[in-house]
Amino acid sequence: MSFVRNHILFLVLIAAVSVAVSGGVPLCNYRAPNSNIDNLGITFSYHYYNDPYGLSERDIDAGQLLIDYSLRHDAPDLGYDVAVKNDMQISTVALSSFLINAQGNFKRYFSPDQPFFGLAGVSAKSASSYKTIGLFAKVGVGYGRFTDVTPLAKAIEIDAYLFKQKSITSHMEEIDLQSLAHEIDNADTYKSMDALLSSLQDIIEGSSFVRASGLNTLDIYKIAQIVQDNSHPRYCGGSSSVGLGYELINPMQEENKLLATASFDYAFTTTPKAQFLVQGNFSGAYDFLRTNQMEITTSYDYMLADWLTASTAYSFSRETWDGVPTDKHGLSLDLTFTPVKDASIVLSMHFCHEPYYLEWKQEITFQIGMKLL
Repeated sequence: MSFVRNHILFLVLIAAVSVAVSGGVPLCNYRAPNSNIDNLGITFSYHYYNDPYGLSERDIDAGQLLIDYSLRHDAPDLGYDVAVKNDMQISTVALSSFLINAQGNFKRYFSPDQPFFGLAGVSAKSASSYKTIGLFAKVGVGYGRFTDVTPLAKAIEIDAYLFKQKSITSHMEEIDLQSLAHEIDNADTYKSMDALLSSLQDIIEGSSFVRASGLNTLDIYKIAQIVQDNSHPRYCGGSSSVGLGYELINPMQEENKLLATASFDYAFTTTPKAQFLVQGNFSGAYDFLRTNQMEITTSYDYMLADWLTASTAYSFSRETWDGVPTDKHGLSLDLTFTPVKDASIVLSMHFCHEPYYLEWKQEITFQIGMKLL
């Protein structure tokens, strides 16, 4: 489909431009002793149409529920991650189709100073096309670490705001930005937000770039807003692992198999406004060319303005049973408007292609939401 292909090329161009124009302090140079990264996305759509005159081909009474949750913790000696994905299609009277993936992994690093680790994990999968739930455990080895660079991203945002407001005469040096990031990263060690803000103010005013009158009340208020905003986490790094797994329950009620597994994750960002992420996993039996499962997802989001964020994601999955592959493609583009705090307007465009589709399925949704708690 040429429209989808052009969309992909356009988004790749945006990512390349954002990398090319970025400068200053490299975000991925920041090293936090402990990293906690979590993300939860929930989307529900419902379409009802009843034609009392019978002029349309059919009535519509259907909906879709999408849930995507991930949690990752990384410390010098250990780490763990949890991921749950759900795609549920609901028809008029019953569940028409669903696909649920859940996995959890525990990592133990061989040395606090090295990225080599041992891995143990469990995965579960259920789908409307399966005869039962699929469940298997795995062990393996891997290499790599993830780092939460959000504190440095917030420090750079503070620097950019103060320079724009002419509260500082020049951008702060990297050592000052690193100091700001360190204090932001350890915010929970302060008795109050005022104590943290006082420490950040001392660092900024000690940089020798502050105007003679110092920071004003509006500057302190904006710094507090940036520090407390956790809606756009940024992280860097990557990891890969290989191992062996055993099917405790085969989803097609076939003989349980010993499986070879492999996975990789990679995250990169050059600016507080952007985040790029790639994830993939593979599992296959001894005859992995005839029986295997593979999934790859990529995502990219960019803050065009304080009130507008663009994000895109592409996913590819393949399940091969008895040498017969089943491929699924998904592409989405979201524009999120935030006119006021805790309120959002989302314009979403989704494209998907599955074996029983002759062409790409297209869907456009418009959502208005507000955070109440």
